[in-house]
Amino acid sequence: MPSWDEFEPYLASLRDEWDRAEEDIKRAEQVGNQTVTPSVNELRYAGRRIVDAMHAICNGNRGDAPKLLQDALFDCHRARHDAIDAATSAIAVKLDITTDKLGYDPVLKAFPDYPHLLERLQKVREKIVQSRRNRFDRNAIYATIESVDFPKLVDRYNEFQRAEPIMRGLAKRQRWVFAVTLAAGIAAIVVAILAWLFPRAPTT
Repeated sequence: MPSWDEFEPYLASLRDEWDRAEEDIKRAEQVGNQTVTPSVNELRYAGRRIVDAMHAICNGNRGDAPKLLQDALFDCHRARHDAIDAATSAIAVKLDITTDKLGYDPVLKAFPDYPHLLERLQKVREKIVQSRRNRFDRNAIYATIESVDFPKLVDRYNEFQRAEPIMRGLAKRQRWVFAVTLAAGIAAIVVAILAWLFPRAPTT
């Protein structure tokens, strides 16, 4: 019966990282309403390496296990990173589509914190870019994003989504007011033209 004691630190770290990755993946899926395939694939790779490590331990090749378990840990890291990237991209696309479709006025009236949401999104995306520039600090940068910035961004975005029905209602009302105003303006112009073309005869 092989002893697992020496591998307990690896397995404990893997368990924590796997749980954090699943949490980020679920949060990203809720934001984008779709499966984050790159993250899921990274967890598949991690699972494959864990199985290979267990097989190595059970078959006397214990020296291969630490490297396999460390690779699985890195796969979990990448799964977390991909989930955060996917969620922030989905939020950016959604905000652009909403403002393009409804206009800024209804959005700001229904959700006055919209500029703060954009600012928070921009800060997260800047840190993601920074992680690419400083790849040796990537895990530390993503750890900050994950623990501080990302949850707050998602919370603020969820508030934005809850305000969407009000935004659509305001936009619809604005279109209706514009249409009525336009029709009234056109009618006034037509009346003025008719009055000019067919002036009334002076009364005696």
